[in-house]
Amino acid sequence: MRPDALSHKRAVVYQWFSQLLYRELTDKQLQTLCHREHGQWMASLAALPGLPENVATFERRREYVLARKARQQELAADYATLFLIGPPSGVSPYEGHYPHTSPARARQDMRRLLAQRQQAPGNNEEADHVAIQLALMARLIEDNADRETQHHFVHAHLMSWLPLFSDCCAERDETGFYAAAVKLMTSFVALDEAWLVCGD
Repeated sequence: MRPDALSHKRAVVYQWFSQLLYRELTDKQLQTLCHREHGQWMASLAALPGLPENVATFERRREYVLARKARQQELAADYATLFLIGPPSGVSPYEGHYPHTSPARARQDMRRLLAQRQQAPGNNEEADHVAIQLALMARLIEDNADRETQHHFVHAHLMSWLPLFSDCCAERDETGFYAAAVKLMTSFVALDEAWLVCGD
């Protein structure tokens, strides 16, 4: 695979997870999870080392939430219960709420990094939200940032807290859709970090 094609695929994965976690999914977004293209998308992720089991778990949870009668409203309630209610009942999707840093430091760092790429958080969201971080990583890849820059961001701003974030989601997500999505996302980011260190 040519480096530019590989970079495009990596950026698309990061952007997909960003959109999945940014806010409650709309009816239109849920419909895309039913399309044949979604199956092809999951198959491409399942082809990566260490991801087949996580893909299978996500697919089971996807099928479950899509089969519910009021699927959009119920999944929106799942999102709100998990991510919009603070701990201990919910899970914070903000880097600054995890032990390695602080809200002020994480948000200051992210605002600086976003400004460097002429980006800004949308919807009045804080800059250290997981979805904004994933979108920024996609932008770094699209901008052909050097491998060292990409690795530093993944290591310092994603893998520094995503494993704990994933564990918390697994404990508190009753329906399991978002827990499975975050587990798959975290596994992909860990794989990407290893690739950035070791190369092809």
